[in-house]
Amino acid sequence: MAHTVPTTDCSTAPSPGPRSWRRWAVRFACLAVACALLVPAWPWDVATLAVPALSPYVAIAATVATRSVTLAALFAVPVLLIVLLRRRWLCRYVCPTGLLADLVGRLRGRGNSYGARLPPIGQWLALLTVGGAVLGWPLFLWLDPLAIFAAFVHVWGREVTGAAWLCAAGLPLVLAISLIVPGVWCAKLCPLGGTQELLAWPLRKFRRRESDEGPPPRAWPLARRVVLSGGLGALGAVGIMRWIRRRPSPPLRPPGAAASEQFTGLCVRCGSCARVCPSQILHPDLGEFGADSFLTPLVRYEDEYCLETCQRCTHVCPSGALRRLTAEEKPRAVMGLPRVDMDVCLLGDDHECAICRNACPYEAIRIVFSEETYLSTPTVDPQRCNGCGACQVRCPTEPVKAIVVYPPI
Repeated sequence: MAHTVPTTDCSTAPSPGPRSWRRWAVRFACLAVACALLVPAWPWDVATLAVPALSPYVAIAATVATRSVTLAALFAVPVLLIVLLRRRWLCRYVCPTGLLADLVGRLRGRGNSYGARLPPIGQWLALLTVGGAVLGWPLFLWLDPLAIFAAFVHVWGREVTGAAWLCAAGLPLVLAISLIVPGVWCAKLCPLGGTQELLAWPLRKFRRRESDEGPPPRAWPLARRVVLSGGLGALGAVGIMRWIRRRPSPPLRPPGAAASEQFTGLCVRCGSCARVCPSQILHPDLGEFGADSFLTPLVRYEDEYCLETCQRCTHVCPSGALRRLTAEEKPRAVMGLPRVDMDVCLLGDDHECAICRNACPYEAIRIVFSEETYLSTPTVDPQRCNGCGACQVRCPTEPVKAIVVYPPI
C-alpha cells in the first residue's frame, strides 16, 4: 500500500515557544558556520571538506561504490548515529539548504502542506543511488543538498565566467521549487532526507511497538522497496558505465581520480577541488564530454600546471571521486602522458630548445638525438611522468603547443 511520509518540520510552521526559538537559533548558527567554513580564508583544507562530508547519504553510497572507508566518510559517522535515534535531525537543525528552502517556502504562507500526496521520491532516489553504488556508479549522488550548498558558496569570490556559473545553479533551483511548492523539497524530494527516513525507519517501528502506541503505519514493506529500487539502480549503473567505456576520448581529471567509468558517478559537483587548487587548473565540464560528466572537474593547462608539492584537491573530496594522496604518492598519480608534435617543436625546425626538459619537475623528459633523422627529439619516460602539464605550460610555441598532455588510454 502507499506510504505517506508526514511533512517534516522543514515545511510546517514550528509551534511558538522557547524550544522553537532555540531550534531556529541553532539553524541560523549552523548556516553561518557552514558559510564560514566554505570561504577560502582558512589555512587548512579540512574546513572546506567539513560541510559536504557530513552527509550520510554521500558517505554510505561512496563507501559502497569505492569499497573503502575514506577520511571524508568518517565525518558523517557522528551524524549517522544521531539520525538513527533522532529522525531527520540533520534536516531539523543543521542543513543550510533546508533552512533556506524553509524560509523561501514561508513566503507562500505558513502551515500549508503542499505536495502531501507525492510519493517519498527522496527515499527512492536514495535507494536507487545505493543500488547503483553496488556496481560502482551511484546514480544521484550529485543531488545531495550539502554538496549543492557548497557548490553555490564556492562559486562566489572566484573568477568564474560564462556558463561556469551553472555550478551554482543547484541551490537557486531548490529554492525555486520551494517557492512554487513549499516544503516539497525537504519532505518529498531530498535524497539526504530520504536517507534519514530509511535509517530511522526500523528503530521507529520498534519504538511504536514497545510504547504500546498501536501497530506501526501500514506501508509497502521496506525489503520489497529496497530490492526493486536497488535492482533498478544497478541496471542503471550498468548501462551508464557501458556507455562511458565507449567514449572515444576521456578527459583529463585531477590527480587521484577514480576510473573514468566511475568518476562521474562519484563526483558530487561540490566544487571543493577547484576552490582549493592553487594553480586554478580545474574547470567544470559544461557538456563537452557527455551528460554524465556535466559540471565535473576537468584539468586544463593554460597558465599553470599541477604543482608537484600540492595534493589539496584530493584532501577535500567528500565522496571518494578523488583518492586522498600523500606527497610520496603524488608522483605516481598519473593524470596523463605528454605527446610531442615534431612538426611544431622548435627542435624539428633545427632550433635549439630544451624548455620542456628543464621545466619537468619529475625529470621525465630527455632530449634524444637520432642518427637516422639527425634531429634531437624530446622523449618522455612514462615511468617518471604523471602528466602534471609543466612541459605543456612552459612550451614556447604559440598558439599550438608542441607538447600536449593527453589522458591515459
